[in-house]
Amino acid sequence: MENYCLYEDDLNFLRTVELGGFKMYSRIHYPYIVKAGKSDHKIVVDLFKVTNPETEQTIHKMELDAGYIFSEVEIADIKFGIYLFEAARADDSEVRNGDWRAFRKLSGF
Repeated sequence: MENYCLYEDDLNFLRTVELGGFKMYSRIHYPYIVKAGKSDHKIVVDLFKVTNPETEQTIHKMELDAGYIFSEVEIADIKFGIYLFEAARADDSEVRNGDWRAFRKLSGF
């Protein structure tokens, strides 16, 4: 959430959707996602349009530096960028419902 607060002036919220074919995991203070073998594995994602190209590049670099890889998904005929880990780490908990906000609330942070 702290990164969102840094860039929120340059983010235009579009909508929240469920995205199939991914699993979410917790690194305690932030989530990450990996591709799942089945499309019935779902995550909840917020879709944004980044309105400032400089902010878009800053976010992109930050995510890559944190170990994420960039991919694209198509939702309602529009391509969106998504940042993934290649694989889940053995010591990380799966966020079974795929909803980070709900998981954080239940976890008390």
